Amino acid sequence: MHDLTLFIDTTTSRLMLALGNNERLLTAQNVTCESHRYHSALMIPAIQDMLTEKDYTVQDLKAVAVNIGPGSFTGLRTGIITARTMAQFLNLPVHCFNTFELLAADSLHPMAIYLDALRDRSYHATLSWGETGPKYWRQPPGMFTFNGHPPEPPMQARLLVSSGLARHFPDTRPSIVPEDFFSPPAMAKLMAQYGERFVRAWQDVLPLYLQEPSITLKKR
Repeated sequence: MHDLTLFIDTTTSRLMLALGNNERLLTAQNVTCESHRYHSALMIPAIQDMLTEKDYTVQDLKAVAVNIGPGSFTGLRTGIITARTMAQFLNLPVHCFNTFELLAADSLHPMAIYLDALRDRSYHATLSWGETGPKYWRQPPGMFTFNGHPPEPPMQARLLVSSGLARHFPDTRPSIVPEDFFSPPAMAKLMAQYGERFVRAWQDVLPLYLQEPSITLKKR
């Protein structure tokens, strides 16, 4: 890992931030917000508090790591814009991970992951780890609509689902995504294990949107 890395995850209602140094976290912020839109109000003060606590400034940062989704449109924009801006003006590399990779970071076996996307839908990916990074089964991350029937993950994969989706798997006993899952340690592990594999230029740091935004433009 780089000497000092800022970790950012705004994909859920919790604002997850951390500073890491040589494969260990030095300090962290894990704040539950009433809405994803409040991430933008809390983000910069929380980062500044962590830096001040450890007697660092933004100029001491050597890298940024960010979860690019899937997740809330508003939350994702907040985290990614912050990562892009800091990387651009401080000339930092950005390590980009998605939620599936972070949830599967400690698994030695293929994992079929289903995350609640509301309205009887889920974000889905089945992946395993190779020498050079994640290997996705059949296709990259995407959307799955249940329509009254459960999916058929590969037999060799372990099943991990959001708690609200467990009812869709009545004939299996899937593992449940921990509600308190804190992603910065998983980012640090993947950075240490795969080095520059997840690095992107700041211009290429884009959110992993797996569905269209649920908004419409008003007619004039």
